[in-house]
Amino acid sequence: MCVSLTFLIIQLLLEGWEKLTRMAPVGLSGPTYKVHQVPEHFHEHFIISGYRHPKSTPFQCILSVFDATNETLNFWTHFLPSWYFLWILRDLWDTLDFKHDSYTWPLLAYMFVCIIFPLASATAHTFNTMSDLARHICFFMDYGALSIFSLGVAIAYRAYCFPSDLRNTWFGHHYTDMALINSVICTIASCQTRFMPPSTLRKVMRLGAFAWPYCYDSIPILYRLFLCNPHECLLQSQFIHARQFVFALLAAFLYASHLPERLNPGRFDIIGHSHQLFHVCSILGTMDQMQAILYDMKARRAELSESSWEYSSVWSTIGVILSVMAVNSLIIAFFSVKLKLIFKKFK
Repeated sequence: MCVSLTFLIIQLLLEGWEKLTRMAPVGLSGPTYKVHQVPEHFHEHFIISGYRHPKSTPFQCILSVFDATNETLNFWTHFLPSWYFLWILRDLWDTLDFKHDSYTWPLLAYMFVCIIFPLASATAHTFNTMSDLARHICFFMDYGALSIFSLGVAIAYRAYCFPSDLRNTWFGHHYTDMALINSVICTIASCQTRFMPPSTLRKVMRLGAFAWPYCYDSIPILYRLFLCNPHECLLQSQFIHARQFVFALLAAFLYASHLPERLNPGRFDIIGHSHQLFHVCSILGTMDQMQAILYDMKARRAELSESSWEYSSVWSTIGVILSVMAVNSLIIAFFSVKLKLIFKKFK
């Protein structure tokens, strides 16, 4: 009954949105365009309509988030969660001593990247139609933020969620070091894909650039889920850790498959296409991840405090994040200059 009602509501929303777009073909930011009216590199697979002008002004880009375009929900599905995560951080700030308690610093680093990555994505989806160059630079920034997120996750996992059996192993000692390297490589590889022609190889390389850091970060969690000791098996976070993988797999599937728009091109241009659903699944997975980390942080404090705490310096948490952000900024600047020179050469 509930499922049927949900599908009915979704159907009514889709029909209402379509009627709205037909009634108002010109939005606040100007008219929208069909796929054949915009340059090929602005095309999205199986998306037929709802494109913005490829030379939009910054003001038009901002107004477009209130119009019915194929990017509108891409923006809102990451912009709103970014503010939600900020609200959670504010709530945590009232209950935890982030200023003086080093036990909270890995969490602070993690919350910071949770706010940054959807905000960067929302910004990229907003301003990527200003020009050809702006489109690439926007997504360079998006990729850089995602790579930083993977590092923040690794820091939080190492601090609060790491299996006891692995803490004093070579893998445990070098886990965050490797995550840092993965983060930088992820940025380089994903930015490089912007120079590749549309192809399966580009898709695989770009997806792999983000899938590998995620898979690497998840190794200790998978170990806990399948090989946990009796104490860790009883932790409240176990189920939530497991559930986040469902959302992660679903997000990867949606990103790679372009469903449902592949089945009915043009039907899901404005609402319901795979990238929007990919955003939703990634945020739901992040929310589960965050909840599981918070559970582990609270439940394992006594256990972790008995051993030597590894994050007694703020530079080992926030400092690392800021340092890699600086490195990523240099990488993005390099690729942006390279791209600008290419555009200048072909003008």
